[in-house]
Amino acid sequence: MVEHPALAAHAALRRAHAAGRLIFFTDPRVLARPGSPVYNGLDLFVPPLVLMASSLTLLFAFGLIEWIIALILILLYQVYGAPRLVHWRTHQRAVEVALQNLHNFQLLWSIGGFAVALKDLPTCNCVAPTGDWLSFVDDYLREAAEPGAEPPLPSA
Repeated sequence: MVEHPALAAHAALRRAHAAGRLIFFTDPRVLARPGSPVYNGLDLFVPPLVLMASSLTLLFAFGLIEWIIALILILLYQVYGAPRLVHWRTHQRAVEVALQNLHNFQLLWSIGGFAVALKDLPTCNCVAPTGDWLSFVDDYLREAAEPGAEPPLPSA
């Protein structure tokens, strides 16, 4: 039985990622919004609601000064912490979804906001949706699928 070239390429991507030779880059502006398969509204809406509810609990339990301090801390978290947390969680979900199967990978690739690169040579990368990931795999990962083989250096 002949394997489809895209399935073989996806398997090579999975092997390279498992071996630690491949890294993924994500753009949260593209992936962390409605319509993306890795979008999760809970990441965006639940933390502020929980923080506001807990700050109201502080208002009734302790007083106005503690409540104002809690609101300032919530604001600092929303400005500096939440975007990093959303980006990290979106990245984790995107990598997990992309490596599950070929269909998911192609869906993420068609949306964009996703890139693959060699860990040791980050300049050897392929960016979605315009990049040809099959050529990237053929050029850098397929030959190295054999044990002990090194990835080829890019030609100038």
